[in-house]
Amino acid sequence: MKQVVIVLDGVVAKRFLDSVLEKYFSNNLYIVIAKDTAMIPEKIPSAFSFYSFDPTSEFHVEQMLSEHRGNELSDVFLIMENPKERCASFEIFRKLCKNARIVTFASGFDENSKARKDEHAVFIDDSNVVAGQFISRLPNVPIIPRGFGLGKGEIMEVGVPSGSVFAYRHIGSIQQKNYKIIGVYRKNEFILANFSFVIQPQDVVLVAGEPKTLTSVYKQIKSDMGQFPSPFGRDIYVYVDMLLQSKENLLSDIQQAIFMHHTIRSTKLFVQVLNPSDFAIIYAIKQMCEQDSSISLNFNYQNLNFAQRLTLDSTKKIGLIIVGAEIFSRRANRRALFDTASPVLKTARLKLMDAKTGIVVVNEAMSEGENISSVIIDVAMQAKMDIQVYDFDPDGHHQEAIIKDYEAIGRSFKQKIHIIKSTIKNPVFYLNDLDTPMLHFLPFEACIVRSKSLAFFSTKPERLSLLLDKHPQMLIPIS
Repeated sequence: MKQVVIVLDGVVAKRFLDSVLEKYFSNNLYIVIAKDTAMIPEKIPSAFSFYSFDPTSEFHVEQMLSEHRGNELSDVFLIMENPKERCASFEIFRKLCKNARIVTFASGFDENSKARKDEHAVFIDDSNVVAGQFISRLPNVPIIPRGFGLGKGEIMEVGVPSGSVFAYRHIGSIQQKNYKIIGVYRKNEFILANFSFVIQPQDVVLVAGEPKTLTSVYKQIKSDMGQFPSPFGRDIYVYVDMLLQSKENLLSDIQQAIFMHHTIRSTKLFVQVLNPSDFAIIYAIKQMCEQDSSISLNFNYQNLNFAQRLTLDSTKKIGLIIVGAEIFSRRANRRALFDTASPVLKTARLKLMDAKTGIVVVNEAMSEGENISSVIIDVAMQAKMDIQVYDFDPDGHHQEAIIKDYEAIGRSFKQKIHIIKSTIKNPVFYLNDLDTPMLHFLPFEACIVRSKSLAFFSTKPERLSLLLDKHPQMLIPIS
């Protein structure tokens, strides 16, 4: 996991920080230094550490860096108004972090200075950036703008890490819905994309498409396999409610959350107990959690309902939310879960710990299958599960493109994929007849938020899944 240091001072720095807090990538750790304590937000995400001291003090910078020796320091951003302080901080960080990339303003650094010749430094000329914005709006002037295209993220270039779901795959085997891979940069050459071209680690892919889709694609490409719940977040939150749930179900949900926490690469497990009222159950919960320092136990006595508590917690970007069927069955709660854009694990009668196989039901409307397949394979790899891909179509028009996508990822990561094609048995009946526990993966679509009473009349597998409480389900957000 890489560390990014951000040194802040001034109005531009505040705007930059606000943007980072909104869009940060959870696979990174962010260390923020600000002299002005007003820069520090009230709610600090778990991926951030904030310090308040003078960044021109070598002693304080060295002490701060010594606290974070465990991870690689990849980048330093010096966004400071005072040029002299900026130059002083640059020298300190270059001395202490010889190979880190340092990004800062060009003003204050002489063209012939040692700093400007630093091969690991990036200097931004703010006057050129502003001028470029004006020039880009002149009619009939051919330019290559710094902020490409509309500046809304419709064109993006993304580096491919070694563990990416895109690595070692033919471009033709990647399901591209609402976006296209235009080409690949490799060894300072641009190669136009074609069906048979194989993407390699360290390539930079150039993609174009709908901005929200590209945000999802970026997360897929950048997410190393075996890192879930990243990039959604780093922590798991489990919610139990003493008024809604029996003691057995409540304790079972916490037990399954602890199992999931120890199975996947989550940093911390937060146990949120709503409406605590039974001292015997409170004592039993404390006994389950107190031995593990990575588990944080919180009894909510503020009379907040589930949706209110979740809204407060979701500002920290939750990696995985775990709830029981009793909480999930309420429509307002499903709406709150959907709005977080985090994966949700719904527990069921059969226990997650006993599931050795995951299952995904494919359908014609699963246009975001690429996003879902990468998450499914990631979870299955960590949980040591096989994957069943169930394709039901009474007319025999099976989803070959989606099936090939799962098979391609399975081959790339040596994951067992079992394909089941059926023209007879509806997946709802298939799952209901299974007595062996399976983890059911499905996209968290908007239709799941609708009324449960009308789900029986739907033909969408995702909507019909509301009727199933036998197998644990993982609902994966889509763009």
